[in-house]
Parts: sequence; C-alpha cells; structure tokens
Amino acid sequence: MRSRSTVSTVDDTILAMTTSGRSESPAAEERVTGDGTSESAPEQSHVEAPSNGSAPAAEQPRADGAPIIEAPEPPRRVHRPLDLVRLLVSVAGLAVAMLFGAFDSNTVAGLDKDVTAATAPLPIALGVLITTGSGLLMLALPAVIVVDLLVRRRLRILADGTLAFLACLAWVAALQSVLRQLGNADALAASLTTAQAADPGITGFSAGVAAIATVAQIGRQPRLRVLGGVVFVLFGLAQVTLGATAVAVVISLLIGRVVGMFVRWAAGTTPSRPSPRAVVAELRRAGVELVSLRPRHLDIDDPVFFDAIDSGGRSLVVHVLDRDHEGAGVLQAVWRTARFREPAGRKALVSLRRAVEHEALISAVMAAAGARVQGMVAAVPVEPDAVVLAYQDVPGPTLDEIPLGQLDDDRLDAVWRQVLLLHRRAIAHRGLAGQNIVFPPDGGAGLRFSGAGLIAAPVAALRIDLAQLLVTLALKVGVDRAVESALRALGTERLAEAVSALQPVALGRTSRQALRRDKALLDTLRDRVLDVIGTAPPEPVRLERLRPRTIISVVALTAAAYVLLDQIAGLDLVAVITDADWRWLALAVLLGTVRFVGAAIALTGFVAERLRFARTFLVQVASSFLGLVAPAGVGGAALNVRYLQQAGVPAAAAVAAVALWQLGTVAVTVLLLIVVGLIAGNDQARSLEVPDSALITLGIVMAVVAAVFMVPFGRRFLLARLRPYLAQITPRLASVFTRPARLGAGVFGTILQSAATVLVMSACIEGFGGSLSWSVVAVVVLAGTALGSAAPTPGGLGAVEAVLSAGLTAGGLDGATAISSVLLFRMLTFWLPVLPGWLSFTWLSRKELV
Repeated sequence: MRSRSTVSTVDDTILAMTTSGRSESPAAEERVTGDGTSESAPEQSHVEAPSNGSAPAAEQPRADGAPIIEAPEPPRRVHRPLDLVRLLVSVAGLAVAMLFGAFDSNTVAGLDKDVTAATAPLPIALGVLITTGSGLLMLALPAVIVVDLLVRRRLRILADGTLAFLACLAWVAALQSVLRQLGNADALAASLTTAQAADPGITGFSAGVAAIATVAQIGRQPRLRVLGGVVFVLFGLAQVTLGATAVAVVISLLIGRVVGMFVRWAAGTTPSRPSPRAVVAELRRAGVELVSLRPRHLDIDDPVFFDAIDSGGRSLVVHVLDRDHEGAGVLQAVWRTARFREPAGRKALVSLRRAVEHEALISAVMAAAGARVQGMVAAVPVEPDAVVLAYQDVPGPTLDEIPLGQLDDDRLDAVWRQVLLLHRRAIAHRGLAGQNIVFPPDGGAGLRFSGAGLIAAPVAALRIDLAQLLVTLALKVGVDRAVESALRALGTERLAEAVSALQPVALGRTSRQALRRDKALLDTLRDRVLDVIGTAPPEPVRLERLRPRTIISVVALTAAAYVLLDQIAGLDLVAVITDADWRWLALAVLLGTVRFVGAAIALTGFVAERLRFARTFLVQVASSFLGLVAPAGVGGAALNVRYLQQAGVPAAAAVAAVALWQLGTVAVTVLLLIVVGLIAGNDQARSLEVPDSALITLGIVMAVVAAVFMVPFGRRFLLARLRPYLAQITPRLASVFTRPARLGAGVFGTILQSAATVLVMSACIEGFGGSLSWSVVAVVVLAGTALGSAAPTPGGLGAVEAVLSAGLTAGGLDGATAISSVLLFRMLTFWLPVLPGWLSFTWLSRKELV
C-alpha cells in the first residue's frame, strides 16, 4: 500500500479547489488602471484544453499503448543539501561544546555535581541495572541497525556506516592521546577528566555508534528513533555516574554526529527521486493519462520539471518534489534573511510538506485572482518521500523566446494587467523573469510561477514586483518602451512607487546577471522614469539590514581593536601620559590635528576638480582608522580614490590624482630630508644609524626589483603594468603644473603635514624633559616613518617604533626618554585618531560620500 502521509491535506483540499476551478472560467478579465478603477478586457484567465480532445499526432502513444518517456533515470547517489546544513550545524555544536569545556570549567563541574546528586538517591541495585543495561543497549544498538540495513538490502549504507565507525575510533584515539599529553594543565583536558578517571572521558565506541546511527538515518524510522534516543540518554547518565563528565559525553556523541554527517554527505545517499515510469503510473492512478514525458531543461542531468502531454491533448508541467532537494538554498536564504529586510530576504522551505502545500496554495490563489496561470491538475505522493504536482501549462513562447518584432504594445500591456490582477489580491509573484512570462497563441499574456510567491504581501513586495517587471521588459524591448508600457498600465503614482524599489538587491538572480553586463541600464531606467513622472525621486525602499560597508566597518573596527589591544597590552599608558608635561602634550595633540589639515590641502591641490574642504578633512581622519587594519598607505589610498569617485571625479582620474599625490609626497619628503640633512650637517646627525632589519628589507626589495628588470620577461611585465598608470598620471601632471596655485597648494599641504608630524615628535620629547635639535628630529621622523612604513604590517606597527627609537637614541637622546617619546608620539598620531577616524568613516559611509 502506498504511503500518503507526506501530503495528507493536499489531495483533499487544494486539489479539490483547483479541479473545481478548471471547470469554470471567467468570461473576461478586468484591467486595473493606475487610479484603481477597472475595465473589462477580453482575456481568459485559465488555459482551455483543445476542443478536439485528442493528442497531437506527434505525441500519440506508441503502438503498445505505453507513453513516450524521454526523461533520465534518477542518479544512483545524491548529495543532499540538507545534509550539508546539518553537518555545519553539528560542527558548530561540537565547537561550542569544546569551548564551553575549555572556558567555563565552573559550570561544567557544577553540572556534573548536579547529575551525581540527582542519581545518588537511587537504590544501588537500580543504579547497577541502569549502568549495566545502558552498556548492553549501547552494544545492541549497532547490531540492530546492521540487521535492519541487511534486511532492507542497504549494503552501501552499511559500508558507509562501517567507515564512519572506524573513523570515529581513529579520531577519538588521536584526541585522547593529545589530551593525555596536555594533562590537567590544559583547561579542556581538565574539563573532560575527573578524579575517578585518569583518562579523558571521550569514548570512541559511543562516538562510533552515533556515527552509524547518523549514516543509517534512524531518525526516519519511528521505532529505531525511539530506541536510539533511549539508549543515548541512559548511556550518558551511566557514564556521568561512573565518573565521566557531561561535557565528555556530549563531545563523544557530537564527534560521532559530525563524522556520520560528513560521510553521509560526501558519499551521498540513495535518492528518493521516483523514476519517470513511477511518475507516469501515479498520475495515471490519479486520472491523468500521459502520452509523453520529457525534461523541461535538457541540459540538467537531474531534472525536477517535466513537459508532458496527456491523452486529452493538454500541455502539462510536471513538478517532482522529493527529500533530495530539501535544504537547497538554505544557506543563501539565511544570509539574505540576515542581510535584507522582508521581502527582499527569502525564507527557504526546508520541509517537503510545507513546500508542496505552499506551491499548491500559490497556484490556487493566483488562479482565483483571475490571472492566466498554470492550473493544478493533480497532486499525488510517489513512494514515501516524493510528491508529484501536475499543472496545465500556459502555451506559447516565453518573453525570452519570442522575437522582438512580435512584442507589440498590446502584449506588453497584457503582461502588466496580469501582474496587477495579482496585486489587487495582495499577491506578489516574486519571479517575474523572462522565462516566467508567456504569450499564448490566442493573444494576451500569461504567467508561470516559480513557487516563491507571497500571499498577503506587504506593499514593499508589490513594489519589488513592479520594479522587477520593469527591468525585465527593459532588458527585452528597451528602456523607452518598457517605461511607456508601465506608464499606461500603472499611472504616474504607482510608477513612482516602482522606482523606489529599483535596486539591484531587490531583483532576481537572472536580472542581476544581466545588469552586470549592462551596468548603466538601471540608472538609465531610473532617470527615464523620473523624467516621465515629473516629480522628485521617491525615497528608496530600505531593503538592507546590513550593507556591505557596514559589515566592512564592523570587521575593520574589530580588527583595529584587536591590534590596538595587542599593542598596548604590555604598556602602562597612564604612566606614560602622566609623566609628560601637559602643556607640551596639549600642543602635540593640536599639531596632530594639523597633520590632517595638511593632508586635506595637499589632496585638494593635486585634484583639478573642486572639493569641499570639510569633507576632504574628514576623509583624511577616516584614513587613520583604515590605516590600522591595512598595510601602511593602502587603506588610505583606496579610501581617497573612493571619495574622489563619489565627488564626481572619473575613476581613472581619481586613481591618477591619488597616485600623483603620493608621488608628490615622496618627492617632497626626499627634498625635505636633503635640506634638513644639509642644515643638520654635523657629527650628531651623521651618527644616526638605521636598524639592520630596515636595511636588510630595503636591500632585498632593491635586489628583487633589479633582478626583475634584468630579465626581459620581467621588464616587459612591469612596464606593461606601469604604462596604464603613467598614461593616467601624465595628463594630471600637466594639469597640475599648468595651475601654479593648485601646485602650490599641493606642495604646501605636503610640507605642512610633514612639518606637523616632526613638531609632534619634538613636543613629545620636550614633554619628557628631553632636548634634541629640530633638524635631527626631522631626519629621524621623516626617514624613520618612511622606512618603518615599508613593513607589511598595519600602520607599520612594530617597525616604525623600532626605527624611531633607534634613531632618537643615535641622535643623542637617552634611551628611556626616547622610548617614552616614541610611545607618546605613536599614541597621538596612530592610536588616538582611531575612534574619530571610525566615526568619520561611519558618517561618510552613511552619507554615501565614500
């Protein structure tokens, strides 16, 4: 007898609704206009079968009466998406259990005491019975599973279970060896061991039994599911009573779960997909006699949609749902739900029953709304784990298939009417791509649904539908015709609502892929709509919970905090600050702010376009924050390029301007070093020594560059990469040099930035009672920061401090004062700007200025 437990309600309720709906068809369809009124339109809402009652000659059954089946058989093994999701959840659970044991030993000890206290009042005989019985049951459970698999001839699953069992034994043995060597000095090892047991309480046998149970999927068999639950609970209690910790028992079972799920997913499982002949047979029992069955997409080896012809000549769509595809898209749906608000976020239907009922319900309500959609013919279970849904298809070519010359304005208007019929009932289609819009031979338009429809949809979901259809039509017929058809069907008010949802994140995958090839289409479409409606652009629908820039900001702040705490962990910052003269400290803080002023002036000078100084200043402050999470100069350069692009500077020009600014900074720094070196030309300045590590790094870099240029291939490679940048910089260089005022501003800003940095160090030295010639300080700071910043660490951390400390000491400053001055200097110029830099970056991101 066939099992019908999977869809107990579909046959009786949804099928009754759809079969009754097929016998009655509205005589006309109402056209919904932009102002909410309606008018009659001569379009039928359901697909009518041919009147001759016979199948086309090409689709007649074979001479023996058997239908023509061209669909492939199901694969022998399938990798179920839901198994991968369960594997990831199991791995997360194991990680949590191990972290819990390692970092919360007090709770672990308290839990063990509670379990022991709860079992202490039990009679000794009962305790012995539970301990002995649980052990025997743990031995019997794998034997029962093996016998069950042999009876059902699941030899492949038996082999996979044996492999998982052996893998668990090996994993647990290795883990026990590591924990035994660590001993109680390790928190995790201590939490897994009690005074009664010298070895960690993780057992390989229990993990192996859990792995076999997972591979055999005993949860799908009621009797084995109950037996397994009882055995594992009793075994856990017995293990804790005998001296094992609760964490050790949980980790043992989770190891088995992880190994079992990995083997089950990697090796694959027996498919639950019914064969094409079984599909035909079940539909025949439901009264649907097929004469042909073919996969809809010929390039898919494991199809779920089929095109069919029944004995009455009707074109049918057969959709096979099974447990092999349960969980498909769950991870993507979770990500979209976390990132996007409803309705941009999609909820995956993990349950087979829910997926069937949702699809059947969507079909029924769309047909009841008067739209010309696929009407359900049958919904029948096939074997225990699959369901077949059969729909009467809407004949005709799709929007993707129809020639452009056949798409007149009447057909475009018919598409909008179909969608508006759904929207009148608050039904969102959520799949208005080209393959789901059909043009029947008798005129008008029809819709195919993808199963993602939404009933009682919010206003935002309806607006997304309109925006999606607008983009789909624009990709096919062009922006002008798409907007004109939307204006005729919607009116200006509803068309303005559609503009608010014209966002890439609101569109389907097919549309997003097409927009990557035509990046200007969305902006062109939005501008055209705004020209037509003649009003101010509406406020965009807020669809994103977390924008990419917000995620980047949070990650960057976390990384910055980690680096910052790691650097200052061994320092007594309070002592460093309190030992300094507060007057020099205040001056140093003020001079530190002047550095950003100089950077803003310099960037403004090297850019031909006019920039707002306040925003440019905030960008330089934000660069100090990004400098903490990226190698020196990289984060700031990228941020400045992005700022210039948002300010209206073309991308190539923005890159060239920032490159020219950095080149000018290097040139000015070298000139300043030469000048102050000549001024300071005495023995003290010449005695400055550069650390060996910096010289070695510089030498290696120069040697590599020289070696690359000596090889013809390397020389051609570098020149090919440098020519585009030189071609970009040359026009900018000419533009700057032909404007003396701009060039002067750029040079002045660079000098001001460098001078302020040198004066900050001088103020720090004076604050600790030291004294050093300003020319020597200039040489140390300019050369030290340049050399130290060459290190591949964020902000040159470590390298800059070493170079500056060595330079000041070589310049004649005592070691203690030099170290304190360098620490205070780095605190004011590198660590202190982090918070205002993050605030500036957040504000600029919110205003979409970067």
